[in-house]
Amino acid sequence: MVRHGRPIEAIEIHDIPGPEADPGGVRIAVAAASLNWGDIARCRGGVASVMAQPPFTLGMDVCGVVEAAGEGAEEWLGRRVVAVCNQSIGGMAELALASKLSVFDAPEELDDVEAAAFTLPFHTSHLALHKRARLRAGETLLVVGGASAVGTAAIQLGVAAGAHVVATAGGREKGLVCERLGAEAAIDSTSEDIFERVMAHTDGRGADVVCDMVGGPRTETVWTCIAHGGRYVPVGFNDDPQSGLTGKPLRKVSMGNFSVVGVIMAYGPAPVELRRFGVNPFPPETGPEVHAALCALVTSGAIRPTIGRRIEMGEVAAALEDHEQRRTTGRTVVDLTLS
Repeated sequence: MVRHGRPIEAIEIHDIPGPEADPGGVRIAVAAASLNWGDIARCRGGVASVMAQPPFTLGMDVCGVVEAAGEGAEEWLGRRVVAVCNQSIGGMAELALASKLSVFDAPEELDDVEAAAFTLPFHTSHLALHKRARLRAGETLLVVGGASAVGTAAIQLGVAAGAHVVATAGGREKGLVCERLGAEAAIDSTSEDIFERVMAHTDGRGADVVCDMVGGPRTETVWTCIAHGGRYVPVGFNDDPQSGLTGKPLRKVSMGNFSVVGVIMAYGPAPVELRRFGVNPFPPETGPEVHAALCALVTSGAIRPTIGRRIEMGEVAAALEDHEQRRTTGRTVVDLTLS
């Protein structure tokens, strides 16, 4: 990315020197890299979890083979892996860097494109539903933004956990995606009353857990759909130009008698500087634990990444434009073998 602006204005392809692996990190020969909503915010110079000033390379999560390792990460040499890149950037390239804390063995059952679409959506959803919301079998899970990459993962994990899953999505076509993944009901957020549909489906009780990928102006409506004692997990903020930093009225949380539990996919130590900034990641040992649980579900056939498109490097800008305009479902992945 060479400047801030719309993806078609900001993104160019260039040859640059390859990066060197840092101590505790690896360099990955990338086979496939996923597109993320955060890539759009970084293009436009908006608000994302991690920002950077151009020029820099987009791309958060990748699949490839570790070809170099810094001191302390030598065990990963030669292994086919999935990873979240350093600072959540740098993945849409032939070579990318990642900390060993964000590197995991690629599931054998998934090809490179599917594996690149696996890590962030499924780790984030697992952390949201199981570590934070403590979803239980028989409960009702409402997934807001169910046709997104993280949304499709959350639906599958909810079904695998024995929950009754309801999803919202923008239009009937996206709703069908949710239903094919196991949602009992798909609510068209562009034309239907979310509150009425959720209340009808739950006999007036509401959803025990809400996993929200969208945020924005509909958040307070979504809150009215939560059961007494329910849990609301704000995972994404795709409808909020300030990416969740605009604030919501806490009195409505009190009035609704539900809990708000935050989540971020980050594994590592929490030094005081990070804590002062407000970031408190999961301990390093949580990542392998979550990954093992997810790989077991892949092996059993219970979950699989939803791939909307497989594209070449030269199609990234146009694909991000489509992503921003809600013309995509699941994960769009750059297949470097096509470039």
